Amino acid sequence: MAVMTVFVPDIEGRPGPKYKVLADALEEAVERGDLPANAKLPSQRILSYKLGVTVGTITRAYQELELRGVTTPIVGSGTYVKDRRKAQEEYYHPIVDRGGIDLCLCRPLIIGQQKYLMSALQELGNEPAAQRAVLDYFTADGLQGHSDTLQRWINQRWHTAIETSRLQWTYGGQHALAVILQAITRSGDAVLIEGLCYGEFINTCAQQERKAIAVAMDDEGIIPEDLLLQCQRHRPRLLYITPAVQNPTAVRLSDSRRLKVIEICRRFNVLIIEDDVLYCPPEHRSSPLVSIAPDITIYVGSFSKYFAGGIRVGYIITPANLKPSMQKALRSSCMHVSPVLIDLVCRWLQQGAMARVDESIMLELSARHRIVHEVFPQVKASKAIPGFNIWLSIPEACPSLALTQALAKEGVYVRDASSFRVGTYPLPNAVRISLTGPLARTELEQGLVAIRDKIALMTRATYGFVESGDTRLRGEQGLLTP
Repeated sequence: MAVMTVFVPDIEGRPGPKYKVLADALEEAVERGDLPANAKLPSQRILSYKLGVTVGTITRAYQELELRGVTTPIVGSGTYVKDRRKAQEEYYHPIVDRGGIDLCLCRPLIIGQQKYLMSALQELGNEPAAQRAVLDYFTADGLQGHSDTLQRWINQRWHTAIETSRLQWTYGGQHALAVILQAITRSGDAVLIEGLCYGEFINTCAQQERKAIAVAMDDEGIIPEDLLLQCQRHRPRLLYITPAVQNPTAVRLSDSRRLKVIEICRRFNVLIIEDDVLYCPPEHRSSPLVSIAPDITIYVGSFSKYFAGGIRVGYIITPANLKPSMQKALRSSCMHVSPVLIDLVCRWLQQGAMARVDESIMLELSARHRIVHEVFPQVKASKAIPGFNIWLSIPEACPSLALTQALAKEGVYVRDASSFRVGTYPLPNAVRISLTGPLARTELEQGLVAIRDKIALMTRATYGFVESGDTRLRGEQGLLTP
């Protein structure tokens, strides 16, 4: 019969109160692996006998270990070593997690950013002057070095010359949009928006009592003729536009239309909000509107889609005369952006980490788009930018809202066009699919196949058949314009 051994830590010669010495020794044993996860500690009476201390000392030591998060007591059973990995996963688990295959979430995948976070934190930990600075209060202008770093990065990226006086840090792109609306417009002002656009900007306009007016769009982006018409009708203060990678359709505003949009906005004294937060692959990047018309363009950038969603750091490039209004609006919402977060971002910019993550994202996206083309070959013919999202138009026999609801019952989540609709703008029968929602490519493929099969099933249920080779399905997919 096997004899159960009792783990007895060595506390001989250690200074300090006995219970703390014992707690330290046991914690070290856990760190070394001598006491593995879920191991049961010796009973208090046995350990007190082995070590020659009182039971009260053991009790206090075990309580200390529990406070440190090393152990957990189970009534009637004893004290056990915590499975720290499992405990950590539970601690950092989202409060709301519907599970399934989430093709709604548009984010950069975490594919190496952890090492850059660790490196930046270690550097910061070795720089007392930096620690003092980032823990203090500041005005909305922030710290000089941070602004200089952002300026150098932007100017190298665009081969331009933006002055630091035009830059303003924000808590990501969404915060930037709220700040701009508050600074530039008043309740009741008209804001022109692409007929299908980023849903949270529509919500922000509603919350701030701004009139969101839809402008028609097609597969080249916003239509200048309708922009002209809406400017004549509503005399708007702002035009909100996503020219690089339109959300949700992923189309790019053509070069000829960019010039027409700028000309119309100048004519009617309309400021342009250029939202450029969505990831755009390097080969598709072009000069932003703010470099062409800096006097009427307010540019919104963010590192959430280019590095990690949890960073929540963005920036505004504004005409110099609007900077005071922007700072006033920013102070009213958050006083100033956390220097700790900005400092981390600046270290990544200086060290080239941001560029390396950019390259990793591009490679992963390429692989994921290949999966898309295997499941939906018709997407190859689209003019859309191959970014985080694809915009999938579907047969009228398969209503997008019904498709979304049917997929959700099976644990596959996509967004239908109504999530992006401005007012009564005509709804295309389409869904947005975010390729970076699933962590694994296999999960993405499973989700895409489920969508394809559900479309075929619902179409067959309406028509009674699907044409040979799914030609009907293939012919009706692509970008649908109202």
